[in-house]
Amino acid sequence: MKKVYIILVLLLSGIVAFATDDKALEDEATKMYQEGNYQKAIDLYNEILADDMESASIYYNLGNCYYKIGEISRSILNYERALLLKPGDKDAKYNLKLAQQATVDNIKVLPELFLVRWYNAFVTALTADQWAYVSVALFIAFLVMAALFFHATTISLKKSWFTLGIILLLVSIMTIFFATKQYHRVTNRDSGIIMTPSVVVRGAPDNSGTELFMVHEGLKVQVIGSLGDWYNVRLADGNEGWIAKTDLEKI
Repeated sequence: MKKVYIILVLLLSGIVAFATDDKALEDEATKMYQEGNYQKAIDLYNEILADDMESASIYYNLGNCYYKIGEISRSILNYERALLLKPGDKDAKYNLKLAQQATVDNIKVLPELFLVRWYNAFVTALTADQWAYVSVALFIAFLVMAALFFHATTISLKKSWFTLGIILLLVSIMTIFFATKQYHRVTNRDSGIIMTPSVVVRGAPDNSGTELFMVHEGLKVQVIGSLGDWYNVRLADGNEGWIAKTDLEKI
């Protein structure tokens, strides 16, 4: 038992030391950014990410650093990653829009039904964890309504607690669906940013494929398939084609 205790203490000490080191790196990176040493800040932030310490704030700060040194495509990539982890970040949204204004392509987005647009905006308003917390809170409220129902002394009260309980249960189930949706957005990452200055989109996954059109760095595309060293991508205007995997980095 004593050995197990010692092992647990050592493991916890290692985790604390690991987190402390990354916090020190992040503080140093912030200091470098404030001093205008953007490349050093980039190196430090990437060192933190290499330790699998992914966070919206690190991606946001990294996006700012890349923007400052003129690497627009990488700034867009990191702002998009920040928004993937924290969809409601207004600063990241604003800076992303600012960076996108420096890109070449002006793709007309296919119009969406207003209901679809509202639904997407609502689902992405919270992260997967936040939706999960909301779901748990609603389910607890449902259990409270169930208890009140069984202890109600009149028919009218029973009807009220029953109706409210059913509503809370249904909304709780709906928020679980939203949490799952957001979780898949983060884990699947089926979108990417063009990283090469200019890329020819082809009709087949081969350099001899028909040249369909050209896109430029900083453009966001959806990855709908892959074959060998090629990605099948779709643009916001609905156009599709193949590009080399080396020309794109997934968000």
